Amino acid sequence: MRSATLLTQTLPEKIAKALAERITSGAYRTGERLVEATLAKELAVSHGPIRDALRILHNAGLVTIHPYRGANVTEFSEREIQELYQVRAALVGLRARWLAEDPQREEVLSLVDKPIAQLAALAKSSGTREAYISAAISISETLTDRLSNRWLRTTLQALNLQTSRYTRMSFESAERRQESARAWKALLNAMREGKEELAQKLAFSQSLSTRDAALRALRAANEGSAKQPSRKTAMTKQQ
Repeated sequence: MRSATLLTQTLPEKIAKALAERITSGAYRTGERLVEATLAKELAVSHGPIRDALRILHNAGLVTIHPYRGANVTEFSEREIQELYQVRAALVGLRARWLAEDPQREEVLSLVDKPIAQLAALAKSSGTREAYISAAISISETLTDRLSNRWLRTTLQALNLQTSRYTRMSFESAERRQESARAWKALLNAMREGKEELAQKLAFSQSLSTRDAALRALRAANEGSAKQPSRKTAMTKQQ
């Protein structure tokens, strides 16, 4: 199987990737304003590439640009989760089927064999949560980036930025991470054995499990915020 050609990224694309990593890791909070001048100074570039990078992130759904008010990190949305993962589930199902049907699939699967085996150990401890998330996202990106089907590859790559921060939300609990590790192992076996229908079904189900876990995490966070009195209300009660 021929590996996908890695295209040279433009400066705005490199900046967008760096900012996206900060957003998905939580370094930038939802709703936080991203100031062009501050970013330009911090990254030692002119305003033009920053502006273009923010447009890229706006198109990817990570940033919302308001006319005359600048850009803010997009708030989490239940509707966005539902819409994104309905599409992603179908696409990763097709990815799994494509790989399972490819006679040269071992070239790709061998790249994720060891990382998938390591997920079970990473899933057991809360202290390895970040390592688990990084490994799981990297496995998925590797499978996508090595697809010989360029249409499927580029479509999935286009969704990576939007789904990555929700994927991160979905792995809050150790139980969920352990479930994910088992799902990856089963999927790898199905693809390796050329069981295309089973592989497609497993990948589709795995993606919807991620969706459901992200929705639960978001709803729990929203409920927690709703129960906390605002500063103004708290001060009024104290008076």
